[in-house]
Amino acid sequence: MPPSDPWLIRQNTALKLKGHGVTLDVAGGRVRLRATMPPRPADPPGSEPRQHRISTGLAYPDQASESLQLAEQLGNALERHRLGVEPFDWTPWLPKGRERKKPQQAERPDGVSGRQAVRLTRQWWGKQRRRGPSAEDSWKVDYDAPLAPLLDISPLLPEHLVALVEATSSGSRSRRRASQAAATVARALDWSDELVSQLRELGKGYSASRSQAPRDLPSNESIEALIDRLSASWQWPVAVAAAYGCRPHEALLFAEVQPSGLLRIAAGKTGARQSLALPVEWIERWSLRTKRLPAFNPERSHRDVGALMGQAFRRAGAEFQPYDLRHAWAVRAIHNPKISPSLAAKSMGHSLAVHSSVYQRWFDAHEMESLQAVLSAAS
Repeated sequence: MPPSDPWLIRQNTALKLKGHGVTLDVAGGRVRLRATMPPRPADPPGSEPRQHRISTGLAYPDQASESLQLAEQLGNALERHRLGVEPFDWTPWLPKGRERKKPQQAERPDGVSGRQAVRLTRQWWGKQRRRGPSAEDSWKVDYDAPLAPLLDISPLLPEHLVALVEATSSGSRSRRRASQAAATVARALDWSDELVSQLRELGKGYSASRSQAPRDLPSNESIEALIDRLSASWQWPVAVAAAYGCRPHEALLFAEVQPSGLLRIAAGKTGARQSLALPVEWIERWSLRTKRLPAFNPERSHRDVGALMGQAFRRAGAEFQPYDLRHAWAVRAIHNPKISPSLAAKSMGHSLAVHSSVYQRWFDAHEMESLQAVLSAAS
């Protein structure tokens, strides 16, 4: 349930004002209680209090009032424990009156199959926040594909999620995706927090800046040579991708060069934005203010539309990929003192954090080159 849900906001505010230390959230259509609680009976001696999510099993919104009563009951019990009035009794808050099991034995809906789990996860994922126009593509790449091995499993067990992640190479991008997807399934099915943490921990170790193979980025001359030999219908979108660093599907579906020379992107993976031309000379070289496109089906997914540019590259015998145009633009921007990293990130349509992470090696190289020039001049 999105954190902006009005009922949840009101009730959580009221619980806080009453000093209960308990909040409500929703996962898989069921209300959960979240609170920092004393160690469980089976926890090792000396364990510290920590946060737990307690599944109420109550449907949202039909049983929302009952879940609020449980939240107040838990809050009162925690307060009595804090004041030393009585010890905290875990019994009402354990699954079916028992202690929550270890991650590999977590409570699960009876008889849920892998196919059902993926379907429920898709529904849960779509409700967590407002999704952009590329949500379907994101689901297919980041969840549908990594979760495909689960489809024929029945019943699905937590150990299957662990095995799904461990089947990928440690520290790889595929492991990070499998970890993210498996943890999302566990959250959607309201399985244990311990399992979610275990799955996330398995996915650590990947970094875009470290894991990307060093790109032999195309020079301006090789980019110009490729665009010049493309068919007239493909010159415009490829030149736009090169000059503005936009994504292939954005150039084909949503791009329009304004009279000022700025590129306006009406929609796409990260929504509407404006982008800077770099180098500016390419606007006139390929008459980019006059839009020209090849024939294609604009109703296809963003991913499929973007793949059409790759096909055009292969037909033209290109020695680099369409996305290399985007990376080449970013590196040109790093070496342009008039373009700050923040402005470059906005122009490319992603956050400064992502921009810095992906292009860190080039930032470092440019900084060292600049420093060396200063040191050489001073000697």
